[in-house]
Amino acid sequence: MENNYKLAVVGNESSVLIFRAIGVEVYGIFSHEEAREKVEKLAFLVHADEQETPQYAILFVEENYYKSLPEDFLEKMTRRSLPAIVPIPSPDSKDKSFAMKRLSGIVEKAVGSDIMSNK
Repeated sequence: MENNYKLAVVGNESSVLIFRAIGVEVYGIFSHEEAREKVEKLAFLVHADEQETPQYAILFVEENYYKSLPEDFLEKMTRRSLPAIVPIPSPDSKDKSFAMKRLSGIVEKAVGSDIMSNK
């Protein structure tokens, strides 16, 4: 049985709705508690197969909410192959925000060069 992985983004509804245009599932939230509950729920959804394959490949979480996720949860998720939980910049983020630095590091590891820098 072939599994199709999904992508999701969790953040302020007004700033994440644009992701719906490219086929990403969008979850608009209004508080840090709601973000934590939603991310934890999505992270553990699995397909109904023998291996209980995760439904999501990547969960993008708006930076403001990512920072409030429990450290033990993030540590547990780094030991799992899927889903990857990736912070994305919030609309009010500065140029080199936490999320931008993290994304830049991920891209640099993937392609071997820092293609996201403004140098």
